[in-house]
Amino acid sequence: MRTGILILAAGNSSRLGKPKQLVAYRGTSLLQQTVAMALTMKCGPVVVVEGAYSFDLPAQTGLSTVRNMEWEKGMGSSIKTGLSVLAADPSIDQVLILLSDQPLVPIAHLKALLAKKTHTANPMIATFYKNACGVPALFDRACFPDLQGLEDGQGAKMLFQAKPDAIDWVPLEAARIDIDTPEDVQALTDSNWKHFD
Repeated sequence: MRTGILILAAGNSSRLGKPKQLVAYRGTSLLQQTVAMALTMKCGPVVVVEGAYSFDLPAQTGLSTVRNMEWEKGMGSSIKTGLSVLAADPSIDQVLILLSDQPLVPIAHLKALLAKKTHTANPMIATFYKNACGVPALFDRACFPDLQGLEDGQGAKMLFQAKPDAIDWVPLEAARIDIDTPEDVQALTDSNWKHFD
């Protein structure tokens, strides 16, 4: 199975007041950490969806960026922008959607999502946290039309809610940690979330 990886990094971080994608963590930015993890997977091309900001990522084999000029419309618009690049490659069997602000999601979890897909007939493999399915999540090519059909303001969770019988999942409570506010950055800096790590 060839897996494209889609990293959503188009938001303007309005609650933080600066690009959360560039928040420093473990010696690099959150976005660079996510990109490095995705490239290390070596499972297919990696596409970063930019929007409010452009991040001037170093050129690396297998990595490309696409700009969502309508990023303000919401996450669905960014999913569709990035997916249009990956879906154009007929060799892509599935897509793994990542966010750029979940610092405690390890590469082992991403590998577990891919492994789970090989043992189930379900077309969607989600991460289970806060008593619900969320991202990171893996979608079979059969799901591409549904992803492209999302409303601009909707995220992938809409598909999980619409088709609960088509999902399998891997639990990771650490995925509940994302960076939205100055308090989140401070908690990350202070390692207040070590119990999740």
